Amino acid sequence: MSLVAVTRGTVRRPFDPGPIRDRARRLGARSAVTEAGRHGGRRRDPRLVLAAGLTVWLASASFATSILTAPPASVVRWAGNAIERCTFDGRTFPPRDGACLLPVDLLATGTLTAERVRAGVTETLAIEVGAYPYPVQRLTIDDPRRTNPNAEDLARIERESARIAELWTLDGAAHGQLPLSPPLEALPPGGRFGAKRIINGNPSSPHSGLDYAANQGTPVLAAGDGAVRLAEEHFFAGNSVFLDHGDGLVTMYFHLHEIFVEPGEKVTRGAVIGTVGSTGRSTGPHLHFGARWRGARIDPALLLGPVERYPNLE
Repeated sequence: MSLVAVTRGTVRRPFDPGPIRDRARRLGARSAVTEAGRHGGRRRDPRLVLAAGLTVWLASASFATSILTAPPASVVRWAGNAIERCTFDGRTFPPRDGACLLPVDLLATGTLTAERVRAGVTETLAIEVGAYPYPVQRLTIDDPRRTNPNAEDLARIERESARIAELWTLDGAAHGQLPLSPPLEALPPGGRFGAKRIINGNPSSPHSGLDYAANQGTPVLAAGDGAVRLAEEHFFAGNSVFLDHGDGLVTMYFHLHEIFVEPGEKVTRGAVIGTVGSTGRSTGPHLHFGARWRGARIDPALLLGPVERYPNLE
């Protein structure tokens, strides 16, 4: 009987057990000879040895289980029972709330591959990244230095970028539960995530956070339990706070007027970490709220809602 790899969509691929059966037969033949030596020349029934070899080989085999399409900057929820570990984008991590949670970067393209282990069997998920769904945003910045940094500014930007890049490799146990809490007590509509920005007529990097308009001085809240990794002023982001929530999840709070925390400090969900401002490259008072998960730029709005809203595969 042919075994079938379960897929989502229109792709179904029959699994041919012939190579595994042949491998098990070779293993069984060697095992039979070994057993003959152990039992004074009496050979065990090779059919029993073959069955045992086939069982062992199947237990260590890897099966493709599914194909799923997900948009850029999303988080795929690959749920299942008795998941031992997950692997995605070169990193291995434990399941969370009964699922492998797989962040897809904002600029990811093509097909991404994830794996998980259940009962010693490796299963594979192919994630087809969908079309880029975000609009174009045109901005005008009056400060020419913020759009055309001089040599001194460029050196500073490079130093700041290097410190920030170290955060994308953070790991460790999760410090709290999902979903996260809103970073403002009264959360207005947020926008511009993923927008391909054109600043003063020149293309710039996509906007990797949500902008929440608020009055200067409005308290900014920690979205979850975590540790302060950076709390400092940056050229583009102004007064900034980066919180490490464990499991490679980092949230960011930019353009603050004031910062109330220090690096190394532990914070709890809802703690006031600063106030809304317009520092750095900004067109007015607002909070830029961003998130990186295992280095991937993701839409932070996803983290504020139930995980069941993620692109899901049971």
